[in-house]
Amino acid sequence: MARFFPDHEIYVRSGGEMRFLRITTGFQMKLASMALLGVVAWLMVTAVMVGLQIQTVRDRLAIGAQQEAVSESASRVQAYRSSVDGIADRLEKRQQVLDRMVEGYFGSVKASATPPPAPAADAAKISATIPEAAPLARIEQRQLAFAETLTMAATMRAQQAEQAIRRYGLNPKALSGARPIAMGGPYIPVKGAGPRSLRDLQLARLATSLRRLDLMERTLLAIPNSAPTAPMALTSGFGYRADPFTGGGALHAGLDFSGHNGQPIAAAAAGRVTHAGPAAGYGNLVTIDHGHGIETRYGHLSGFDVKVGDVVARGEQVARMGNTGRSTGTHLHFEVRVRGQAMNPRPFLEANTDVLKVQDSVKKRFAKPVARG
Repeated sequence: MARFFPDHEIYVRSGGEMRFLRITTGFQMKLASMALLGVVAWLMVTAVMVGLQIQTVRDRLAIGAQQEAVSESASRVQAYRSSVDGIADRLEKRQQVLDRMVEGYFGSVKASATPPPAPAADAAKISATIPEAAPLARIEQRQLAFAETLTMAATMRAQQAEQAIRRYGLNPKALSGARPIAMGGPYIPVKGAGPRSLRDLQLARLATSLRRLDLMERTLLAIPNSAPTAPMALTSGFGYRADPFTGGGALHAGLDFSGHNGQPIAAAAAGRVTHAGPAAGYGNLVTIDHGHGIETRYGHLSGFDVKVGDVVARGEQVARMGNTGRSTGTHLHFEVRVRGQAMNPRPFLEANTDVLKVQDSVKKRFAKPVARG
């Protein structure tokens, strides 16, 4: 260091006097160290200031990005709110259409004002968490309560139809062919598929009730209780009687109605013609299958107005009265058979007003043009 900072001697003459100044190596080193420290401090201060400026720029950029994200999120929220409003409006209009459709089908059916507890709690959570989704949650509650009420209405109507069938002396379950659905197999769970929710169970109950309602009402409509001819002048009842040809005891499997030759014969219920032609003992015979194991037979005819395969409506003319086969005069032999067994037609033709009222309401539901096949 002595080479870089050698001692210096300075002579200064002032006022006739000579003065001597000596700058030592140590003093020079101290001055150099102080200068170096000053430079280092200046550099450090400059670096800190530059760093602060860089951080300030970064903070400004981050704030700008956050503001842009917030603006974008606000736009998305606004779009979401508009979308929710649109969906809620469409669902509300759809629910109004459903209300009118069901009112035409079941009459006045109003959903309960008090929805089930569990879904209501879910709706409250949704409303608290996402206020914009509250209209959707309310519509969902309305639809679930409506489904529950509709299930009860369908069940009640199915019971009415079932009771009407029983008043004819028939077994609704036997006629409808109701039996457990055969299912089985090893249990292989699906990942992510938990137990069925309350919503699923409500809709499943509704579907089951509607299927039962449809089955019972279709079975009720299959019962032949319309007059096969008019006027109905009964000449022989159902059951054992003396045979008109032999005089011996015999079973008469239907009812006989007298009339004039060519008198119109009408279908006692809607169905499909399975026979239109000669048959032993019946002469000319028309047989109509009404479904659910029920069929009617019209015997001793003089002519036909249908052929095999035709689909006929209740009350539609199918033939004309005559005197063919084992017959002693012009008349109609009318039979009702359930699963092949002859039943007394009289209870069907003499149904009480309450039963006919239920059947008439069912007819309105299924009223549509019948096409010939």
